[in-house]
Amino acid sequence: MNVRPAVVLVTCLVLAGVGTRVAARQDDDPPPRILLDQSPRAVEYQLDRLSDAQLSRVERNADDPRYIPVYQAILRRPGLDAALRDEALTALVALEQSTVPRVLLDALSRTSEPAEAVPLVRRLASLPAVTLAADAAAADALIDDGGTAADAPAVRGAWIVRAGAGGDAAGLVARAEARGQRVALFDALADLGAAARTPTRAAGAPEAGAEAPGGANAAPVAAAFVPHLRQVVDTEADVQVRAAAIGALGALAPDVATFGALAGVAAGAPDAIVMAALVDAVAGMPESAWASDSVEELARAIVDWVGRLDPAARTEPAAIDAMALADVLAGAVPTSAAAALRGELRALGVRVVRIETLFEQVAFDRRWFVVEAGRPVQIVFFNPDAMPHNVVIGAPGSLEKVGTEGGAMPLPDDPAVKPFVPDIPEVIAATDLINQDETARLSLTAPDTPGDYIFVCTFPGHWVRMYGVMRVVDDLAAWEANPAVPTDPMTGQPFE
Repeated sequence: MNVRPAVVLVTCLVLAGVGTRVAARQDDDPPPRILLDQSPRAVEYQLDRLSDAQLSRVERNADDPRYIPVYQAILRRPGLDAALRDEALTALVALEQSTVPRVLLDALSRTSEPAEAVPLVRRLASLPAVTLAADAAAADALIDDGGTAADAPAVRGAWIVRAGAGGDAAGLVARAEARGQRVALFDALADLGAAARTPTRAAGAPEAGAEAPGGANAAPVAAAFVPHLRQVVDTEADVQVRAAAIGALGALAPDVATFGALAGVAAGAPDAIVMAALVDAVAGMPESAWASDSVEELARAIVDWVGRLDPAARTEPAAIDAMALADVLAGAVPTSAAAALRGELRALGVRVVRIETLFEQVAFDRRWFVVEAGRPVQIVFFNPDAMPHNVVIGAPGSLEKVGTEGGAMPLPDDPAVKPFVPDIPEVIAATDLINQDETARLSLTAPDTPGDYIFVCTFPGHWVRMYGVMRVVDDLAAWEANPAVPTDPMTGQPFE
């Protein structure tokens, strides 16, 4: 299907207005009223009962200390737009006469939910070393607080501040070990490494500075921990500590040496917890870090590891993710070896395809993939982008219809209804809409009829950029022996 540029432009403008109409409809309702003169617990109860949309519209005043609980609730609510959370962070710094790190640490101290902690630790990890160093004492108090559990989000946040501020890396590791907090420290190092590769919206508070590209955080300071992490990855007996060290090493040093080291770990048939951490770490590394002499070793180790699992365990997320990575790695080894690896993967069960979004590019990381007709498929969809996205599988030639009809839908009132997924015959399967750092798993049986089916994000306005082809073939092994690139349904030209 060819879509003329003028049609694409008009469609983008029309769909962009859908979100505006939804917001306008919500703004017609009066903002929820919060009784701020009640006890702190009562005020918190009122705010916790609000939906994300309601909380975003609650009355607030950055010059009035009575609204501190409102801003605290907004800052801790993970489903809200990053700009709203930045507004709350800026207001709290001013109202509490505090600093960005201390406000974030306080917010982490008030939550025990991992989902709530994610945007807070990410924001903390994005700050420069000099900003973190100014609040090292506050972090020390949390680290040394015997009443705070070692796995509490606040302890992880404290180690982000402490490790990002710099200092004696060996001494800090020894301190973490003495307090049973090595996992928290290594998770914090992984946060610092991830923040260095991800652009972050800066809050308006003076300590946060102007908006800066990824890499302007404290990760270079945290890199002093890399030699110790390599040692832990190679020798540690505690699987939880070793898994956390693998995540930190992959985030701070995503290079050829790390790739080779992780291939060696995989070859040793590690515990499932360690293998899951290894798969996550490698999946987040750029292909430029793949050591050419270790790619086949790692792919082979993963296939052998999955093959040793009980068949029922091969449908668990850890095994599915491992098979998805092995399939990607197989594409980088010699053709004969790739065919053998993929044949073994098919024999293990489900065909696994991993799809990710590209940060702030409104695009998927792959444009096409191939599955065998009538065979089970699982799509593992991960969204690192700040915007919500989904994956909808549609019939051949249905890109424009599925995209436009999905994007024109209003937000559903029923939580069981998937947003922006049209109820039309062309839709074969769809994930839910997922937010940043969430993963959706879509299990389906590939259609019996071969052809170029489409996959697309149907969030309003996204379909003209976020789409690709799911090619269904009669015999996957035969196709791999003589592969052909599908045609881009938008341009009519073969994909690169």
